[in-house]
Amino acid sequence: MKRFFILIFTITTLFSTKLIGAEIIPEYFLMERLIMLMDVAPTYISIDGKQELKAMQIDKKTMDILGNNENPFYIYDSNGEKKLVRVGDYFFSPTTLSSIYVLDKENFEFNFRNKALPEKKIETTIEHTSDKINAADIDEATVSSVTEN
Repeated sequence: MKRFFILIFTITTLFSTKLIGAEIIPEYFLMERLIMLMDVAPTYISIDGKQELKAMQIDKKTMDILGNNENPFYIYDSNGEKKLVRVGDYFFSPTTLSSIYVLDKENFEFNFRNKALPEKKIETTIEHTSDKINAADIDEATVSSVTEN
């Protein structure tokens, strides 16, 4: 019976440590690990054209560089604020790479666009024609018969 209680206590302790003891990644660690990637990252511009920044989307490669496998995880940004981060969100920095912040995917993609891409979205238009083939116009000599194997 004593072993049973010890086992229950151990399992409870392990689960509570995993759930409660989340690591918060500090700003200096982010800058140290991501500065080279941010330097070659695409430049984005705000929709209103007032703000220009470097940004990279958080993916598996970024998580490996940070040595983190938790999703979501927490960071302290350059303002010292604790932020929740998920895979798919964006790390961004001014073009001087002097600080680092995070913005969720939906807000980032709604408010910023890649500076290298055209300003307007390219839309594909499909024209529908009303031309129909009349079966009476087809010469029977040009139609080949299909045999099934």
